Amino acid sequence: MGESPWDGFLVSPTVHRQWQKQVAKLKDQPGYAESFAPNGRAPMPGERFQCPGQAQTLASIASSKGESFYRGELAQSILAHSRNTGGFFTEDDLSGHTADWVDPIGMRYRDYELLEIGPNGQGIGALMALGMLNQFDMVGQQRDSARYMHLQIEAMKLAFADMYEYVGDSGHMNVSSAQLLDPAYLADRARLIDPQRCSAHRHGLPHSGGTVYMTAADKDGTMISLIQSNFKGFGSGVVVPGTGIALHNRGWGFSTRPGHANVVAPGKRPFHTIIPGFLMKNGTPHMSFGLMGGSMQAQGHVQIVSRLADFGQNPQAASDAPRWRVQDDNIGVAVEWNTASEVIDQLRRYGHPVTVAPRFNLEFGSAQMAMRMEQGGYLAASDHRKDGYALGF
Repeated sequence: MGESPWDGFLVSPTVHRQWQKQVAKLKDQPGYAESFAPNGRAPMPGERFQCPGQAQTLASIASSKGESFYRGELAQSILAHSRNTGGFFTEDDLSGHTADWVDPIGMRYRDYELLEIGPNGQGIGALMALGMLNQFDMVGQQRDSARYMHLQIEAMKLAFADMYEYVGDSGHMNVSSAQLLDPAYLADRARLIDPQRCSAHRHGLPHSGGTVYMTAADKDGTMISLIQSNFKGFGSGVVVPGTGIALHNRGWGFSTRPGHANVVAPGKRPFHTIIPGFLMKNGTPHMSFGLMGGSMQAQGHVQIVSRLADFGQNPQAASDAPRWRVQDDNIGVAVEWNTASEVIDQLRRYGHPVTVAPRFNLEFGSAQMAMRMEQGGYLAASDHRKDGYALGF
């Protein structure tokens, strides 16, 4: 018999390290310490953590098919805690919430097509970068060479420059996804990439016209790509008493610049980083995958797809390989500790301000993948950087 939510779970060393980093910052947030630091600290590795209120919350959501959270008993608890702690939630904020069923947006890359959920998420950034890389002979580059990484980094920086300028709630964008993914526009952007030198890229002018990831697949070929996040650590750190519900801080993704597509406004969805990925090959479903880690997600999608499409690596090899990360200033570049020293030296000669991360740095994301095989079955992979595993049953 498996354990139930009421039994809690044994905390792993990785989760303990991440959890403990949040305690000092969030311990004074209303409700946090009672739910997630009852002993004034994070649970130790191997210690059993139990949150009965959260178990009851999950049971309530399941039995009411979500109604309790948006219009029932849990909603009333959230609203009361908001009122008692100076918040501004109203009943309409919860009861008026709707989920959208949308068609994904995609980009062809070699024999593959990467599918992403469209704005207000960052998945379009991965598609734009791959569209630019279509203009280069990536197969002809030496895998894991400085030139190979440099071209990807520069394409990602160009994509980020546009993404942070134009992407927000799709109903408020002045530039459409189709315009940003226009092949002619991406070809123009790709021409800004100097194969010998890094650049500080600005946005272009398109033509008018705390995260958890899981993938599941069944014997019939149905695959699901699922990601969920409260954003930074425990989100806001504000926890509704007796429920284990930590309120998120996704509002951090808004802009305060007047006139910006992503400027904060009532009833508006912020730009966010959570992007489940899906890969087609020659027009058929091929792989469900995702990569946790803030702005690393779009960058990780590009690196994994390139390894699969350009060099035929299997999912686990593509996941295990050293990663790079464009920093939030869209100039600096971080690389993992096991990146070859000669590659780091050459990237610096190209002009990249490179930082080498320590071995157990968690800023390079964590991937999970399930690839469908032509003869049946799946080839699954789980990232070594964080907890997770591939399981078949």
